[in-house]
Order: sequence, then C-alpha cells, then structure tokens
Amino acid sequence: MKGTGIAAWAAAATVTAAAAFAADGAQDEGLAAAVVLPAVSALSPSGELQVTVVEGRANAPQPLTVRALIVQPDALASWVLLPLTEVPQQLFVPDEESIICVDRSLGAPRIVHLGLGGEVLCSRSLASLLPAPTGAAGAGDINLAFTDVGPSLAVSMEGEGIALVSLGGQEGETLEVCSVVPHQVPTRDVEQWLRESREFFLAGDDVAAQTSLEAAKEAFPTEPRVYQQLARIHRSAGDQAAQLDCLEEGLLRSHSAAQKAVTHDWQVGTPEARLVLEFVETTRKVRGDQEASKALGQALTLYPCMEQAVMLQAELLFASGKGEQAIASLERAVGALEGSGEAGAALHDIGRFLERQGHHEEALAFMERAFAKGEFSEFLIRDIADLQVRANQPAVAARWLSRLADHWGSVANGASGADRALRGRRRLADLRQEIEELEGSGAVVTDP
Repeated sequence: MKGTGIAAWAAAATVTAAAAFAADGAQDEGLAAAVVLPAVSALSPSGELQVTVVEGRANAPQPLTVRALIVQPDALASWVLLPLTEVPQQLFVPDEESIICVDRSLGAPRIVHLGLGGEVLCSRSLASLLPAPTGAAGAGDINLAFTDVGPSLAVSMEGEGIALVSLGGQEGETLEVCSVVPHQVPTRDVEQWLRESREFFLAGDDVAAQTSLEAAKEAFPTEPRVYQQLARIHRSAGDQAAQLDCLEEGLLRSHSAAQKAVTHDWQVGTPEARLVLEFVETTRKVRGDQEASKALGQALTLYPCMEQAVMLQAELLFASGKGEQAIASLERAVGALEGSGEAGAALHDIGRFLERQGHHEEALAFMERAFAKGEFSEFLIRDIADLQVRANQPAVAARWLSRLADHWGSVANGASGADRALRGRRRLADLRQEIEELEGSGAVVTDP
C-alpha cells in the first residue's frame, strides 16, 4: 500500500467539539443555540480540505440535524446538511470531493458515501460488502487505506483477515470488496526481525536484509521501526523515491494503529514520532524546503508542540525571510504547553535555537522567561550570562552568575559527602574569580 497523506490514516479518531466549532455553528440559523457537542473531524489526503461533522440542537432534548463544516483553501467555510440522524463514529475524506461515514445509528453499521454538498452518492450496509459467512458480525476496526485501485476501507474481520472495500468501484458501483488479505499470526517478534536484518545489512547482504524487513512488515504492519530500517536500506541503495515512500507508508500505518491524532508534548520520543521527523527531514534533503514545509505542516497536526518539528518550522520561516512568522510559531508552541510543566524547558530550548540563528535579543528574552517560569539550571544561567556579555553587559552577566555562586556555596557548606563539598568549594572559587573579572570590566550596569 502507498499512502497519500499523513492525516488520512488518523482521520478516524473521534474528538470532542471545541468551543470554536460551536462558535462557527452559531452563525448558522439551525445552530443558533448550539452547545458543545460530540464531533468527528478529518482531513483530506492532501491536508487541504477539512471536514468536521457535528450535530445541531436547539432548546430541545431531540437532535435536529447533522451538519458538516467544510473548510477549503481560499474559500469560505460552509455548513451543509447531511442525511444522517446522528454523528457517525468514524469519518474519512478519501479525496477532495467526497466524505465517507461509518454510520451505526441504525444498529448494524453501514457505509455512506457523500458528496461535499451533503448528497448521498452511495449507501450500503457493511454486512452486504463483506464476504459470507463473516458479514458484519465479525467486523472489527475500520481504517482508510490506499491500494493500487485507489482509496479503500480496510475492514478487520476477526479470525478471517482484512477486507479492502474499494471506494472507487467499477461499472457504476461505488463500494465493493476488492480483495481479502489473509490474517497470519506472527511466529517471531519484531525484535528478532530487526536484529536479523541489521546483521544481514552489516554483513553487506542488502537483499537478505530487505527480505527480512519485508517479512517483518507483513507480520507487524504498524511497527514504525520496521519502516525506518527499511528506508535506510533504500537510502543505502540510492533509491530516494523508495526511501520516502517507505517512510510515508510506515507513518500512515503506525499512526492509524496508535489512534492518536494529537500529542501536546515538547519532548516526544516514541518510535512513531521519530518516524514523523525522519520523513520530514528526508523530504527536505530529497525534495527541498518547499516540499518539506508541506510535510512539516502535516506532521504538526499530529505533534503540534514537538521540539524538533517546531524548531524546523521556525528555521524554514527564517530562511524564507519570514522572521515575524517564525517567532509567532514558536510562541504558539509555548502557549500550547502552558500548564504542562514543560514550558520552562521549551523556553530555554527556543532561546538556544534563536541564539544559533543569530537572533540574540530574542534568545535572551526567551531564556529570561524560562527563568521566570522556575527553570533553574547551570546551563540556563550560563547561557543568559553569555548573552549578556555579548550584549556588552558584563556586570549584568556577573549578577546572573552570582545566582550560581549562591547555589555552589550552599553545596560547599551543606553537602554531607566530602567529595561533593570539595567540588562545591572548587566551583565556588572559579565562579567568584569569573564574577570579579566581569565586575571589573567597567561596562554599564543594568539590573537583570
């Protein structure tokens, strides 16, 4: 399978409608008294079309209508009525012209194919699409997949395999089963496959290494490390197109399995997150900054606060002469981290990034905000002092270093161990000498 966009696999995640959706709905007559309601939101494969399905209510306990808010580039957001009585549990946007709903409001699930205007293109029960005798009774997870015949729904059937329901169809049929993939229980764990492949690769047998990983991919189709290792083999062979395709396929599959559309963390070290970064960085190396910006925009929908992604976005904006937008993007990430306990560390990291970019004044401002947030480390104090020296404020730098001197003085006088106390006295002596040199420089003093 070959994917066409990051967000399509994550589209099945059900979210709670934000206040923004209620505010948008309040502009529509049918949603004049809208409240915050359950919603299902999805992006198209390209990431340019957003559809959010919500249920409108007035001052009555009964549901009135189901509406879809459609957002397209360079167009006004529009509400359309849908022929549904409840918000579907799953929603997909397989292309730029249609919506797929998995509707369970009548009990047995049915697949409803809708146009962007809300009209029904096709509606069939899931049982009629699955091969007998399985029917809908054994149907498990449903995800959006991309195959050689186009976008499909991958329907997991307990004990039978996976049925791929084609959304393109032939001879006038919109929905049909295009194939059934047999289910095999893996006999080896993924670590064994990865270890075997590495051994083959180090021995110079790229073909055997790739064969092992292809087998691992069949047994563990959502394991991101398999795709990362396979992509490195493609890179070693000089096949950059295959490398990118492999990373994107792994990204789509792994995030579909995780069912996590958004992770608001500054430090994200999961294999899935590392795969996202590798895909974006490889896109930049192979296809340039413009394509990398598109991939990065999709990645940030999954990890809007992840350090490496946030920094790369700012770096690309600075490189294109959009400094104000770069700073604004960094501020958005910090704002999203408020209350998480990571805001102080993020402010320090952003300050160091801005220093590397040559924006010393902005870097100092972010670092001082980190200190105000309660972030206290020798690295932070040192960075602030160095920037003050660079700004020709050595006496101010000395006052920042005095905070470290107070810390090491406490260590020297209060440490229970002799070795730690000795280390504290040495560090205190070094700092006092450094502070004296800075204070004796004769520069203008501004209190920090």
